[in-house]
Amino acid sequence: MANTVTNGKGWHGDSTGHARAGQKGGTVSSGNFRNDPKRAAAAGKVGGSVSPGNFKNDPERARAAGRKGGSR
Repeated sequence: MANTVTNGKGWHGDSTGHARAGQKGGTVSSGNFRNDPKRAAAAGKVGGSVSPGNFKNDPERARAAGRKGGSR
């Protein structure tokens, strides 16, 4: 199998573009609360209210999970 450079996904043949992306690191990442304190505060206020919760708060959900067992 020959190693050929093809155009497609990834950084094939674009080492300068790859280097630029690496130098940015996580500074432009929207997933980092460090860069957006207001977003972090909003997430803290929401807390676990978005979570489906635990079985203590929803016994029917617990029963359904028990019937389901280990199957997917």
